[in-house]
Amino acid sequence: MNRRFDPRCAFVTTSAMVVLSAGANAQASGSKASAQSDPRWTTIARVFGQKGEAHDGYFRVNLPRTDLHVRIGNDALEPAFEFTGYVGFVPVGQTDVLAMGEIVLRADEVNAVMAELRREHVSTPALHNHLIGEDPRIMYVHIMARGSAESVATRLKAAYAKSATPLSAPTDEPSVGDWSAIDAILGRHSEAEGHVAEYEFPRNEHLAVGGTAVKSTGMLETGSEVVFQQLGANRVACGGELFVLPGEIDAVGRALEEHGLHVTAIHNHMTEGTPHMYWMHWFGTGEGPALARGVAAALSHMNGAQKSAGE
Repeated sequence: MNRRFDPRCAFVTTSAMVVLSAGANAQASGSKASAQSDPRWTTIARVFGQKGEAHDGYFRVNLPRTDLHVRIGNDALEPAFEFTGYVGFVPVGQTDVLAMGEIVLRADEVNAVMAELRREHVSTPALHNHLIGEDPRIMYVHIMARGSAESVATRLKAAYAKSATPLSAPTDEPSVGDWSAIDAILGRHSEAEGHVAEYEFPRNEHLAVGGTAVKSTGMLETGSEVVFQQLGANRVACGGELFVLPGEIDAVGRALEEHGLHVTAIHNHMTEGTPHMYWMHWFGTGEGPALARGVAAALSHMNGAQKSAGE
């Protein structure tokens, strides 16, 4: 799934959510129009061989693992559920970028990709699971790099190429699901593809990565994201990542567990972010609205949007 943060999501809570501070706007190079015409994005799109998406001052390429067939128990999970790699690019100065993202890997691909990232001088602030019990075993390498757009994109593509990740431009599948019952609880979904829908919830804090101000946005995955997949027979799978402060972890985890959403990982994705934040992952299956109420209960303990503003 492309996981692009919709522009209407930017101020869905109170005025305290002015994550689009003067500093962040300056880093984002001004207006949406200027961002879409930024020559850095043209360069990155050429290197990766895909159009990518420019939005809200940032650029993003998505690399779904359409080659994988992942199951948990008897349930097959689609690439849009938890198996799409990405790189988000933040403009820095007039010519450089800050890139941050994750590479989705089979466990047997990790060593080769990590070795290439080292050769390419790409920072790897995190390597970990998101789920438990999936087959094949999936690991996630988080990446960060700075430099010219051409250099950074070329180095990152070389690392992706050490895995079996398809590097051709992804094709979104049309949505085939009815998400109205979950929308009624969590707000309009941000994206829907195949049997999967995604909901996005930005934080209220001012955020920075490596001293660069950034927005709480799905373009960089600096907000909370929740995914549901229809499994049939009135069942859905629910997973995602909640972007939490240390003091929120226990209450958020308790709320998820009380609603049948089992926490599968709590960890950092980056080492240079402020404030110091964690990501909490979970997995559960059941009736959609019941699981959505569990997500809503968890969100109530967080300093961020309580509703997804939709597409």
